[in-house]
Amino acid sequence: MNPVLSDMRQHLSTKDAPVRYSKVLRQYLLGSFHFAYTLYLFVCDNLGDIVCMGYLFGVLNALIAFQLSMGSDLRMGEIFLSTPRMILWSLSNLLLFNIHNQRHPSAVLEDYRNKPWRPLPARRISPQMTNLLMFIMYPVVLLMSYHWGGMIPCLLEAFSCVWYNEWDGAADPFLKNLLNGAGFACFFAGPLEVVTGVSIFAGGAKAAIWLGILSACITTTVHTQDFRDVEGDLAAGRKTVPLVIGDLAARILVVIGVVAGTGITCWFWDATWMQMSLAAVTGGAVIGSLFWDRTVAGDAFTWKLWPTWILGLFLVPVLRQS
Repeated sequence: MNPVLSDMRQHLSTKDAPVRYSKVLRQYLLGSFHFAYTLYLFVCDNLGDIVCMGYLFGVLNALIAFQLSMGSDLRMGEIFLSTPRMILWSLSNLLLFNIHNQRHPSAVLEDYRNKPWRPLPARRISPQMTNLLMFIMYPVVLLMSYHWGGMIPCLLEAFSCVWYNEWDGAADPFLKNLLNGAGFACFFAGPLEVVTGVSIFAGGAKAAIWLGILSACITTTVHTQDFRDVEGDLAAGRKTVPLVIGDLAARILVVIGVVAGTGITCWFWDATWMQMSLAAVTGGAVIGSLFWDRTVAGDAFTWKLWPTWILGLFLVPVLRQS
């Protein structure tokens, strides 16, 4: 080869190297952003009711850890340092659950109609890659729980996740409510164990009993979300509590759950009327809204009020200590 041409090619190759590296870096960053946003789309529907509520439960109960036999009460500075681990624990377990929940053909078909932006109907990820991601997430959540805490809630959540999504647990409306209650309790317990480094079954298992009460409250009232979707559920052939036992009976069941749940919570924590007032007011608001406006819009508003009652229950032991 002509030495002059060889030198020119080497010079041009050297000169173009930064451009090639820049393109490769840009493609890598775009691919990473695309993948990260795909993961976000899997979980974004539940960031408020799962991740934020779980984090809030962990923070509030870490402040009263001694009452729960979970070590000394933590200061806000200590809790703040644990925040990334608490959030990542919740996000990873939520991602695993939602991959299970969204991967089946029937779920993808429904999402085509109702939530076309989700990763599978939007074709941001293939079914094969979704299944691979699901199996990768199992060792990820187990390793995170092993190193950071929250192993028992992780295992219980994985079991309820499989039962709910793979063993037709969601087909029966009452079993669905029960699994929802257990799942919420796991997502509350995980961040609490991460921040305290202590199991909920430590001491006299007071934390586990507290979570059991909250799980029962959720189990008996979570079908509040179904009133707004009665027509769609009927058309799709789904069985929900309002469709199985009737609208009025289902609403009365919510009332029983709210009243009994609030009363048992206050009895368990030996709360005064002042300390239970927030839970009572928010629970009363849920009941009032449930019967005041029974339209689709009214029922949707009632479902938005429901988390405020759960938050009111969270605050009973905190107000008791203050």
